[in-house]
Amino acid sequence: MIKKYLCVLALANLTVASAQDGTSSPYSYYGFGEQRFKGVNEIKDMGGLTVYNDSLRLNTLNPASYGELKNATFSLGASYRDNTLKSNTQKAKTTTGSFDYFALSIPVGKIGIGLGIMPSHFTGYKTSSFTKESGMDVNSLHTGDGGINRTFLGIGYKINKQFSIGAEVAYLFGDITNEVTKVVLDNGNGLALDRGTLGLQTNEYSGFDLNFAVNFKQPISEKLFVNFTGTFSPEMTMDNNQKYTLSSVRISDNSFTPIETLEVNNSKRELKNPMKYSFGAGIGDPFKWFIGAEYTATQASVYNDNWNYNNASFNDASKIAIGGFYTPKYNSYTSYLQRTTYRAGLRYEDTGLEIANESIKDLGAHIGFGFPVGRNNSNLNIGLEYGKRGTKNNGLIQENYFTLSVGFSFNDRWFEKRRFE
Repeated sequence: MIKKYLCVLALANLTVASAQDGTSSPYSYYGFGEQRFKGVNEIKDMGGLTVYNDSLRLNTLNPASYGELKNATFSLGASYRDNTLKSNTQKAKTTTGSFDYFALSIPVGKIGIGLGIMPSHFTGYKTSSFTKESGMDVNSLHTGDGGINRTFLGIGYKINKQFSIGAEVAYLFGDITNEVTKVVLDNGNGLALDRGTLGLQTNEYSGFDLNFAVNFKQPISEKLFVNFTGTFSPEMTMDNNQKYTLSSVRISDNSFTPIETLEVNNSKRELKNPMKYSFGAGIGDPFKWFIGAEYTATQASVYNDNWNYNNASFNDASKIAIGGFYTPKYNSYTSYLQRTTYRAGLRYEDTGLEIANESIKDLGAHIGFGFPVGRNNSNLNIGLEYGKRGTKNNGLIQENYFTLSVGFSFNDRWFEKRRFE
């Protein structure tokens, strides 16, 4: 029986993840995996504020913002992460890269439509533990990979100058694979065995998610406005088709060759996807600056109905974010840097995951730059994030990560009759 916590496993067996992997976090073992940010770079670089929206920038976190858009907007982005994992005794470095989003919004009068695809969760870990089982020294190798994606379609409607509302439906789908390979290093007589066991669990996920939003924007002077936003996602379910097989394997040259495979279990079940809500407020001049703050709550404790861990459980999660932007002079003809938008943000998140009586927190600082490209307010957006997740207390693992994000936002006017082509 495994007696050690998964996150107390030997970091020496962590390898550098390949560029297409979305995460290398040992915490991605739990739940659906590591949850990804579901917004575009412009929003992420401000700490992830749902509250900000204007007529030019796409905000996929807030479907009510689609009603504000004046131009058709096409956005895509990707990121690269350097991650340092530390325990009290060991240290390892990993790198990962991922596609982050592909989104399109189309304004039609007071109605705006947004659609796209992006990752929702990633799983990616490779760790090992050494335990005593029936008097034998056993090395257990744990690996996991895969993820869940989301495609979404949202509609926003601008009721009047102050109010806009929106709704979004998303389809979630993906596969996650978890493996545990056990190797006997000492059978009690000082001999290692050339046989082992491989347990393979494959999970297929599918389901829907809903998100509703309302915006209120009020001018308080000729240039300044205040903005208030609320979003709500009800509890939904995910279908989970699970297959588990157990194999005996031959060990040679650090590789495992299956000898015999037995299908142990196939099951179908419904898993809960938690309720989530947020509210935020901000103030600014839409052509020059903005600052806002936001609170998000997620009923992550429902995950305890999905999974039963010996060493871990879920509490309700929460996040606080503050951020904004500054554009010195958006219509400057003489200085490119004055037309550049500078963004910054901070976020503090209680993930809801608790291991060995330690709550797993995530703290991140963001800066970003929006560089004008061509006409129609198109931009190249580059963001930098430094964050810390987890703790070294009670033998757990602390992650210090640095993320480089690159995104493109292309704007154009559609459905408009032009006098000159």
